[in-house]
Amino acid sequence: MTLQLEPKIGVIIPSHNNLDVLKHSVPSIYDDAFMVVLFDDGSTDGTKEWVRNNYPKVHILRGDGNFWWTGAVSRLIDYCLVNNCDYIISLNADVLITPASAQRLVSLSMDKSDALVASLVVDVFNPERVLWAGSRFDKIHKLIPIYASRYIYKAGSLVNNLPKVPYAVDEVHGRGVVLPASVIRNIGNYDSKNFPQYGGDTEFSFRASKNSIKMFIEPNCLAKVFVDNTSIGINTDASLSDRLCGIMDYLFKRKNGEAVIVWWRLYRRYLPSKFFLQSYIFVLILNVYRRLR
Repeated sequence: MTLQLEPKIGVIIPSHNNLDVLKHSVPSIYDDAFMVVLFDDGSTDGTKEWVRNNYPKVHILRGDGNFWWTGAVSRLIDYCLVNNCDYIISLNADVLITPASAQRLVSLSMDKSDALVASLVVDVFNPERVLWAGSRFDKIHKLIPIYASRYIYKAGSLVNNLPKVPYAVDEVHGRGVVLPASVIRNIGNYDSKNFPQYGGDTEFSFRASKNSIKMFIEPNCLAKVFVDNTSIGINTDASLSDRLCGIMDYLFKRKNGEAVIVWWRLYRRYLPSKFFLQSYIFVLILNVYRRLR
């Protein structure tokens, strides 16, 4: 009789001056069943000292402040692989998820032959309504030659109205997602060279799909985020001038989106040339419109 060993699970958290939310997210996920690894990218807010004093078993990797999100995540993944983790749960510093939910995500991934599995994303202060519940990437209409990502369920939908069983999606992101080590070894790590801050998780999803790796949402697992600390929300109360400045930042600044470069690289890599240009222009216009209305 063969003894079935429990998988080794790593939990990864990239952070840069996020101590205010780490004080909530680390206690939420911390459990002896996991190897928790934090990438502290040059923080000056006392992150390293607080973690070492309160959670000395947390592994801390250090950066110089120039790794950005994807660079930090890729280093964390490499560290988990070197330490023989079978499954890696990707979080952000502002994400609250329970150990029970993390175990459930891993169990579903195992049941689905090492699929990528994501949580529902909700606001920590309004967990009854969805912020993100999975996306599809396809033509916006069968007769229109434009591809774009679209939410399967609208932001603001009631969590209770969503399916109670896992469902397939085309994309997963960095907030409460299981990454099987077998998938990383098969298709490679996140591309931090071409997508240093934004787009790294989307590119990884596109690459996984291209390699026939399945992706699912586990609707019984919630990733609760501090929305003010993320790029999810758009401030509809901002003045027109502030919105215009925000749009320029979104289009050109790495910290805010670098959308002109990110979407160009994504679509050039994964769309046939006959769909590329119109899809690229469409996604930029759509996101600018969302920030203007």
